[in-house]
Amino acid sequence: MSEEREILALLDRHLRSIWDGDLEAYTATTAPDVTFYEWYISTQRIDGLDFHLRETAANFRAAEARRQAGQRYEIEHEVLQPKVQIHGKVALVTYTLLMRYTTSDGVRHTEHNETRVFHRRPAGWQLVHCHKSPMWPAPHAPA
Repeated sequence: MSEEREILALLDRHLRSIWDGDLEAYTATTAPDVTFYEWYISTQRIDGLDFHLRETAANFRAAEARRQAGQRYEIEHEVLQPKVQIHGKVALVTYTLLMRYTTSDGVRHTEHNETRVFHRRPAGWQLVHCHKSPMWPAPHAPA
């Protein structure tokens, strides 16, 4: 498998661990000192793995509660136009993340641009930084 395919497979595994509430896989694919800019969560940089483990668990509990209440709730993602750039022990992946939420009310989509930076460590590639940017039509203001 080429390094580019390896990185894209890792990205898919990492993203699926979020929707599946798989904290073990999320921890394996994420560095303890990871940093995030997530415009829809905070205007500040979010540091460290612990926040995202709590966030992933909370989102999974909320999704499971909907399902147990008899509601349909499925999450899928598409990584659109990925570009992988490998520079030694660092890999940058830029793409548009399309999210599909299938619920009892129908299908809803969201999308935003992401840059994820992975670092090759003794345990393998791990996410060390993620920057998410909203996608709004001109004039660059939310509707």
